[in-house]
Amino acid sequence: MGSLRKKISTKFRNRYRIILRQDDNLEEMVSVVLTPFNVLILTSTGLLLFGAVIYMLLAYTPLNHFFPTKSAKYSGMEQYQMLQKIDSLETSLGQLRLQSEVLGKVLSGEDVSVNMTEVESPTEEEEVAAVEQPIAAVSHIRPAEPTANDYNFFVPIKGVISDTFNVDRKHLAVDIAAKSKEVIKSIQKGTVIFSAWTPSGGHTLIIQHPNNFISVYKHNAVLLKKEGAFVNSGDAVALVGNTGELSSGPHLHFELWKRGVAVNPQNYIHF
Repeated sequence: MGSLRKKISTKFRNRYRIILRQDDNLEEMVSVVLTPFNVLILTSTGLLLFGAVIYMLLAYTPLNHFFPTKSAKYSGMEQYQMLQKIDSLETSLGQLRLQSEVLGKVLSGEDVSVNMTEVESPTEEEEVAAVEQPIAAVSHIRPAEPTANDYNFFVPIKGVISDTFNVDRKHLAVDIAAKSKEVIKSIQKGTVIFSAWTPSGGHTLIIQHPNNFISVYKHNAVLLKKEGAFVNSGDAVALVGNTGELSSGPHLHFELWKRGVAVNPQNYIHF
């Protein structure tokens, strides 16, 4: 055993010279004397320095978001917050998609279903689940949908109703005859999502309200609000006119949409 240790110790202490020469004239450029022990020390030191640099990068730079480390104590919370943001973006995207679809239907006068019971009533599976729920879980049942009186809509204009909501005739609105240039008011707070001229509706204004309602005002003489403007309930938004191909006299063509479906305004507003 002693001779083996002595042999290993001798090998570790052997000196080796590394010489670098030019290829053309064999002139010596660099000469380094090393021992296996020195090489081991240098290699260990280099690995330690490399490991320290990697640790510093992962612990104190944005790289720790790409590689899981013990210092990332809140990675679970960050992931949860990220999922919440993604869910919020998906919801916003869905609302924008619905808004775009409704806007297209409004401007084109497309015929749509107006059976609100089909839109708002729960599915058969939801009804069964609600019936089978234990009494202790009553608090988890969805609250009842608000009634028309709960929305507190403002009357857009005082006048005589000259034409009512009629699905068979594809008249998805209420026409209110009024004096030319009379002020038209917003039925509720919201954001103007369309304010421009259309061939059939003339000067047209569309407002997005809470609870997925959209109100439409057509055949105006003047539009008082631009796209993106926020309005409160009762704010002046337009003046009565007779513009557009489908108008035959000064009046307001008023439409009300809920969740992408045209509804009868008289069921929600007392004109």
